[in-house]
Amino acid sequence: MQHKFGWLAGAAALALVTAPGTTQAQMQAQTKTQTLAQSARTILPISPPPFAGTLADNALDARGMPQAPVRAPQGAPNVFLMMSDDVGFAMSSAFGGPVPTPHFERLAAQGQRYNRFNTTGICSPSRAALLTGRNHHAAGVGWLSDVPSPFPGYGGKILPETATIAQILRLNGYSTAMFGKHHNLPSNERSEAGPFDSWPTGLGFDYYFGFVSGDSDQFSPILYRGIQRVESDDGEGRLLDSRLADDAIRWVHNQKAAAPDKPFLVYMAPGSTHAPHQAPPEYIARFKGKFDAGWDVQREQTWRRQLAMGIIPKGTRLTPRPAEIPAWDSLTPGQKAFAARTMEVAAAQLVYQDEQIGRVIAELQRMGELDRTLVALVLGDNGASAEAGPRGTINELRGMTNHDESEAWMQANIDRLGSGETYESYPAGWAWAMNTPLRWTKQYASYLGGIRNGMILSWKGHVAHPGAVCGTFSHLVDIAPTVLDAAQLPVPQSVYGVSQKPMDGQSLLASLAACDAARPRTQYFEIGGKVGLYHDGWFLSGDDGRMAWQNLPPGGPRPQIQWSLFHLDRDFSQANDLAAQEPARLQAMQALWTEEAARNQVFPLDHRFGMARGAAMMRPGARKHFDFWGKDVSLPANSEPVPIARSFTLTAQLTLDRPDASGAVVAYGSRFGGWSLYLDKGRPAFVAARSTDPQEVTRLVAERPLPPGAVTLTMRFAVDAMAGPATVTLDAGGVPMGSARLPTSMLMAAGNGETLDIGRDLGVPVTAYATPHGAIEGDVAHVSLDFD
Repeated sequence: MQHKFGWLAGAAALALVTAPGTTQAQMQAQTKTQTLAQSARTILPISPPPFAGTLADNALDARGMPQAPVRAPQGAPNVFLMMSDDVGFAMSSAFGGPVPTPHFERLAAQGQRYNRFNTTGICSPSRAALLTGRNHHAAGVGWLSDVPSPFPGYGGKILPETATIAQILRLNGYSTAMFGKHHNLPSNERSEAGPFDSWPTGLGFDYYFGFVSGDSDQFSPILYRGIQRVESDDGEGRLLDSRLADDAIRWVHNQKAAAPDKPFLVYMAPGSTHAPHQAPPEYIARFKGKFDAGWDVQREQTWRRQLAMGIIPKGTRLTPRPAEIPAWDSLTPGQKAFAARTMEVAAAQLVYQDEQIGRVIAELQRMGELDRTLVALVLGDNGASAEAGPRGTINELRGMTNHDESEAWMQANIDRLGSGETYESYPAGWAWAMNTPLRWTKQYASYLGGIRNGMILSWKGHVAHPGAVCGTFSHLVDIAPTVLDAAQLPVPQSVYGVSQKPMDGQSLLASLAACDAARPRTQYFEIGGKVGLYHDGWFLSGDDGRMAWQNLPPGGPRPQIQWSLFHLDRDFSQANDLAAQEPARLQAMQALWTEEAARNQVFPLDHRFGMARGAAMMRPGARKHFDFWGKDVSLPANSEPVPIARSFTLTAQLTLDRPDASGAVVAYGSRFGGWSLYLDKGRPAFVAARSTDPQEVTRLVAERPLPPGAVTLTMRFAVDAMAGPATVTLDAGGVPMGSARLPTSMLMAAGNGETLDIGRDLGVPVTAYATPHGAIEGDVAHVSLDFD
């Protein structure tokens, strides 16, 4: 009945709105009232105008009042925002780099490039600054969201008083969608238990498709649509960037079909070129031999190209290679071959990313939407990453935390680089070269190599000199004010009843008409105890001496900050330290940095990185007992429980479909780091992988299968000492099924999007199973895990 005559409900509603007796003058007055109400956009959500009609017992005698939806201001543009990951200032050809990115170049030719654009120096803080227009500590994200700290600036969550640009635009009549990496979600909020206020759909995005972690395998990602995990689908096996582009195009098609006059915000955040560097083999083949000359030669070639293109000012000096990064000529032939291939893969990955973003832009052009779209491309959330150290890695987290990978095994994997068989990242020398001509790399808030990234701003009809390079100092916090300026919207004073902090950024819209390189500006920087301050053309650098790939030992001496001073108006690359020549200015800048740090909740400084901070995730908590009911449970690998490094007992109640059943009972992590308790043709089995190196994989398979019917399988994981070697013992119904000795219990899950799974193994599997995704052939009624 409802399906057949559903139109009657719509007709009745229309009759109530336009009830007989409503005069044209009343309708006009109501429309005017609504327009005036929408102009008061500093309090969000915008309240509807008071009811101006009349009520009566009978609807035919009442006069209704149309409730028009909130609409964006007349002429407000669509917004296409993209920020890539770990792309250095000098990687893309749009900024003089060696990697051809013709689609980025095309947008640069239509718009304007910014060569003094700055990020925060690392991932989560940069994303918070971009989305909120506030400094990252002020937004509550002073460090990686994976490891929140109990201090005001380090909670790891975007604060309610710093509403995102998505929230502001949505409440002002925009459709909003995000695709890709969301790294502003604490690890203990990534499960189906929530809370969900820090997920993209809780931060103002109507729609979300992507991954909620710091990195992702590009071939086997764990993805979410909204807050729901995407189960196996037709996209499996394709690189993630193409899936993100497909979904963005699909969403725009549907959004414009439903509301052609409603502007949109599309935010694309591809996880490439963060580790793992992965790309199609035919793309990698394009670069064979292109980087054989090494990073020292590549850096000089890029510097000369940047000078010729006007990307950097004439007279810019090429800063020297740090002593901690080896000269290319000092490498062995095997090391050179491995390092060259890692750069070939990284280049191929950026080319692939450029093509996928280009597909989305081309579709906007075909639809006639690009001309009314403000496009902002931020090429990197920080400088290129040196976290894999001087040698590079084929297993990101393994390399970052230990740096003791077998060099022979790394070089044996040269032909697998770029595939799903490796989780690789290039040596620090390539990161340094991809930041030419600047000093240092990602994490260095003290040097421009960590915080300087290329940015392209384009909006047809608003760019005075298409293809120009603008040297105005700018920052991620400027993007949100620029978008609001283009949409003719104010920064709200209140959002959902929460008073808002003022935005720290400045609109760049006027710079499209006339670039003002000398406008006054003060901007602090801080990441992991490395600090910086820009003030009216000068830069204060405070570095603690820790390398980007270095973990400070617990209980060691406190790092001492070494201060330097640079006049960036005359020294684009930070080549000339003036601290000794300008002691008064140095002291004044230090005082100003302290003032800005206090104002933005930067203190206390924490110089730790990697395992030193990440140990908090494995620290024994108050909860010792965990229950998992059913075979479709998945939890984030880096939130409780973390079943590595300490002793526990796991008990699983199983009912098998047949005596030779296979599949995972419990799986943690992946083949790049993790373990799995599984069945191999009915036989209980266990595998522990510290890496893909066969010498670091321990495997145990029982000689006999489990008895038929219901059975209880128990696994004892006994660690000698915290994070030390371990013994794993299996038994079924009290009958011993075998044991194995593990050289280490530190089986860290590479890729912080990995999971702890019951009855399957999602994402990158720990081992090869006889069933798809390791799905068990039977039932896992209950699993309990008890830490000692």
